Amino acid sequence: MSDKVILGISNTHHYRFTIVNLTETAKEPMFLHSLNKEMSVFLSKTMMGALFLAEMTKNQQKVSIQWKDESNKQALAYSDRYGKMKSVAYSTTHAEGDIRNEFILGQGIMKVIRWDYESDTYQSYTNLIEDTFEANFIKYLTESEQIRALVGMDVTPFDFPGNDFSAKGIFFEALPEATEESFVFLRNKIDSLITKEAFWNLGIDSMLETLEKEIGSSLEVLSKETPEFLCDCSRHKVADIIASLGEQEANSIIDEMGKIEITCEFCRTAYQFDSFDVEKFFKQ
Repeated sequence: MSDKVILGISNTHHYRFTIVNLTETAKEPMFLHSLNKEMSVFLSKTMMGALFLAEMTKNQQKVSIQWKDESNKQALAYSDRYGKMKSVAYSTTHAEGDIRNEFILGQGIMKVIRWDYESDTYQSYTNLIEDTFEANFIKYLTESEQIRALVGMDVTPFDFPGNDFSAKGIFFEALPEATEESFVFLRNKIDSLITKEAFWNLGIDSMLETLEKEIGSSLEVLSKETPEFLCDCSRHKVADIIASLGEQEANSIIDEMGKIEITCEFCRTAYQFDSFDVEKFFKQ
C-alpha cells in the first residue's frame, strides 16, 4: 500500500491539518543507511517534521530539518509540499541505561532551512532539550515561527521478526483566527487520541474519520498527495563538485587514485569519473 498525505482545514476551529502515512517512504533511508532502531524512529519523525513544515508553505519552497545532539546523533531530511523527500541519519551508541536510548534527544541544535528559486534562503533554529523529537519540534515552532501547533507521531520500529514497521503522524497548525479556547479544546482531544494504539493502527482515511468524531466537527479535505523518497542527485550535479575543486586538484586525484568517485550521501549512488571526463569538464 502506498503512502498518503491528507491536507485540510478545520473551519470550526480555524486550524490547518496534515495527516500522513510515511511508512514506505521512511523505510527506504532506513535500509539504505542500515539504521538501528533508535535512529529509524528519529529519522522517520524528522522526515514527518520536514513534511509538516513544507505543507505550511504557500509556494514551491523546499524545507529541511537538520539536528545534531551532543552525542553526535544526527539527522537531515528534506521535503517539498508534495512529499518528495530525501533524508539521512547517523547513529551513535549510548551506555546501557542511558535515557537517550529511549528515543530521547540530547542537547544540541535543530536547524530549519526554507528556500526556493525566487527568494532568499531563510534559516532558523532552536536549541535541543533532552526530550522527544515531538517536544523539540513544537519548541521550534513556538520559538522560531511563533506558531501554535499540535503534533502527534507514532513510529513502530522493527523490534523482532514479524513486527511491521510503520510511521504515521498528525499535525494541526493554528490560523490567525484561531482562539485560545479552540487551542485548549483541540489539545485535550488530540492529546487523548494519540496515546491510543488503536488510533495509529487505523488506515489514514479512518484516522481522519476518527479525528472528526473526537472533535465533534467536520474536517474539510483540500488535497491528497503521495509522498516518496526521491533523491535529486545527478551526474551533472556531481560534475559541478569536481569542477569546484579546480583542474589541478582534480587531476591530482586522478593521478593518485586512477579515478574520482563520489557517493551521494542520501541515496548511496556512486558516480565515477576518469581522466577523459575531467578533461572534458575543464575544456567546457
